[in-house]
Amino acid sequence: MFRKISQKKTFWRRVCLAVLVLLLSVLQNGRGLFPEIFGARALLLIPAVTAIAMYERNIAGMFYGLFAGMLWDIFAAGNNFNAIFLFALGFGCSTLINTIMRNNIVTHALLSLAASFVYCIGYWLYHYVVMAQSGAVLSLFRYFIPCVIYTALLSPVIFMIVRAIEMKFKKEELYV
Repeated sequence: MFRKISQKKTFWRRVCLAVLVLLLSVLQNGRGLFPEIFGARALLLIPAVTAIAMYERNIAGMFYGLFAGMLWDIFAAGNNFNAIFLFALGFGCSTLINTIMRNNIVTHALLSLAASFVYCIGYWLYHYVVMAQSGAVLSLFRYFIPCVIYTALLSPVIFMIVRAIEMKFKKEELYV
């Protein structure tokens, strides 16, 4: 009986997290739905995948990353870079939390900041430096670095939302 109720709670928790990823994807990728600061956009899916992977761990963290990356790639013209990056991010964060790190807001902020920085620098290097577009250095300082900062400022809010979802369902499991 307890196992059946626990599986039901796990299912609904994961559905809520998937809806959160879907909502954040629409906010991030929809034009005018989330405020831009001086042209810099928040990369909401990076801290979301980081937080979800920290709680869900291993396989589930990877697949939430893949789901978020596929949603991002639907909106962005590209070569599945976002799906691969967020898949690896989900795996990396879940593995780090399982082995050497603690699951708290400071760890999430550091992991999100590092992931956002790696994503933006990688995107900038490939699309601006390798493709030899003019104004590459200007775009780095006027768009990509502010995106990293904007994302870092919003990451604690996303962590608290994911934590609230996780704690809601964990608390209910304890009382059943």
